[in-house]
Amino acid sequence: MLSFAWKIRERPTWHVIWLTLLLGVFMGLFFVVFRITYPVVKQADAVPQHVLVLDPADPASLAIIHRAQDRSFGLVPAEPSDAAQMVPLPTFTPIYAGAELNLLPMMTAPETPQQPHFFSASTTVLPKVPPRVPQLPKQVPQAVLKAVLPTELVHRASHHLEIQDVPITDIENAHFRIAINAFGQVTQALPLFTPTEPEVMDRLRKAILGLRFKADAKTPVQWSTLTFEWSKAGR
Repeated sequence: MLSFAWKIRERPTWHVIWLTLLLGVFMGLFFVVFRITYPVVKQADAVPQHVLVLDPADPASLAIIHRAQDRSFGLVPAEPSDAAQMVPLPTFTPIYAGAELNLLPMMTAPETPQQPHFFSASTTVLPKVPPRVPQLPKQVPQAVLKAVLPTELVHRASHHLEIQDVPITDIENAHFRIAINAFGQVTQALPLFTPTEPEVMDRLRKAILGLRFKADAKTPVQWSTLTFEWSKAGR
């Protein structure tokens, strides 16, 4: 059996000392290369050699003063001693100058105080409403139930497609599958929906069997779907 193990290398003391010295040398070299150098400013002492006194009364000296004032805004001219040459400063007058603050006269209480009005049962709060003009009810035209024929039965339609005395309410779902023979008689009428009013649906089925269409000898039996709609009487 062969096995392996990691061997720990021994670090002698002289090796650690040598690495410490090498690190110190590198750090010293780093500070030497990347040292901060400040610029050297040479200070010169200004020693006046000649003092020239300028008199504003002299035109030549006054011109030199004006030229110096144009280049340096910090030079403020000396105030003249003569009061007539001084420039007057602007004066501001407030808007309330000359006005006087007075108290308003006090309001006198009335001799007979007004009592508040209270509501009573006889007091009318709401305005009067004009009487309403009675409107006569409009005459609603009578509607009759009429069969709606599909395209394949339009050429065999007759004028007797109205169904009387069948008060059907669910007209949207009232669909019948009918069979018409060659003589134009309805032999079968099968409902295509679940009736909610069995008695009314039975009366409607009997009325469908009583419908008559135009005869067609070429078609012994013709199947079609019949729907219904409410239409005005006389249409």
